Amino acid sequence: MRSSVLIATAITLFSCTKQTNNCQNIQNARASSNGPVTIGDSLRIYTQEVGGYRVYSWTGPNYFTSQEPFNVIPYAELKNEGWYYVSISNSDCNTKVDSVFVDVKLKQGTPSCNIAANTSSFNNLPNNSYSSIQKLYDPTYSFLSLRASGTVSMYVFFHDYWKTHEPEDGIYETTNIPSFSGEPNYNKVFINTTISSIYFSSHEYQTVYVSHVSGKLQVRFCNLTMSGTNGASSFTTIASSNLIQQ
Repeated sequence: MRSSVLIATAITLFSCTKQTNNCQNIQNARASSNGPVTIGDSLRIYTQEVGGYRVYSWTGPNYFTSQEPFNVIPYAELKNEGWYYVSISNSDCNTKVDSVFVDVKLKQGTPSCNIAANTSSFNNLPNNSYSSIQKLYDPTYSFLSLRASGTVSMYVFFHDYWKTHEPEDGIYETTNIPSFSGEPNYNKVFINTTISSIYFSSHEYQTVYVSHVSGKLQVRFCNLTMSGTNGASSFTTIASSNLIQQ
């Protein structure tokens, strides 16, 4: 009888100790990441494996959800930037909630062409120089824009995000319409110009380099394909520009 009592007591003590350790593990767990990361990097969001019966519940940017302690997003984009929250629970322990902020940075680079400041060149149109380049909020589209004015004008429109932020230095990508509605990646620009009554606008997925010179916004690009129409015929040109806010 005595041995049975001892065994039962040992089992009870082991069970309580195991449960106590599990609860302690849950309370000690922390949300972590390998951030900051650059666009294109592998992003890891994780916490400790607490052992025993447990439930993980993650939420985060771009509708991120998971029930795993360790998670990998193979190709990070700006839409993955933000706060990630995890709750860890079981039926016998207090739920632990923790969070981690992930910063996703723009890729950096320099254009392959060398264009004089405040000018544009085209493969089949006259080159342009600009007497005034202003950073302003465009009244037509309500976007932050860089407007280059001269005999003709060129506009660079920035994603809505940049209405309340100074554009960060890095590589951006063009869109083909003056709208960024619903676009979670905010490294986007739209470019247009009107030459000889032909309205030209950028094609999608082309590279634009944004930087600053003595605190002034600079936009550069090389061999950017633009299409346009005068209402009767369609045209295509290839543009390179170096625009610096004045």
